[in-house]
Amino acid sequence: MSDGLTSPATRSELVQAPPGRAPRSPWLVVPAQALVIVAGFAVAGYGAGRLWYHLWDQPSGVVSGGQWYTDEAGLRDDFQGVGWYVAIAVLTGLVLGMIAARLCGRAELVTLAAVVAGSVLAAYIMLEVGSHLSPADPHELAKTAKDGTKLKGALQVSSWPPRGAFPFGALLGLALVYGVSIGRGPTGGDPLSPPSPLSQYAPPPPRG
Repeated sequence: MSDGLTSPATRSELVQAPPGRAPRSPWLVVPAQALVIVAGFAVAGYGAGRLWYHLWDQPSGVVSGGQWYTDEAGLRDDFQGVGWYVAIAVLTGLVLGMIAARLCGRAELVTLAAVVAGSVLAAYIMLEVGSHLSPADPHELAKTAKDGTKLKGALQVSSWPPRGAFPFGALLGLALVYGVSIGRGPTGGDPLSPPSPLSQYAPPPPRG
């Protein structure tokens, strides 16, 4: 992990730029990577919302006295919608968080901020897409519907804890990659630094 905006790989790129081409500044590369992360989360949120809707079994119920009532199977299907949301959001966020950490690790703090912003945006888009594709809220429709009218349930997540599934998965994926990187430690010196003068006098390793 690097302390600032540049890592050894970034310094290497600045020095080893192709002839005739100006080196890329990290002050341009890092914000561009952050925008790519946020855009990737937004696209994934849209796809996750459509997948959420297609995997959900719509509950059905009947209007009586201005209220919408459903049976036990309908309640199970309604709970299933929340379960599918959490599962899809956590897995999608986990994969995107790991990808962001692996490919955009020039500045960890900037990557973290981009992942948080992107995952929150993806969670919002996923909810909006799923809600847009699903039928309207049957509880509202029942207020003006006749008794005996059959209505389909709406795909929604009313409580706040499940809505944090996308950011939770993204931060978990980010933490897993960063944790593995810290655990491994440095695997070698700076590629720009010259070899030690004493290395040529080091004894050869013993043969098995």
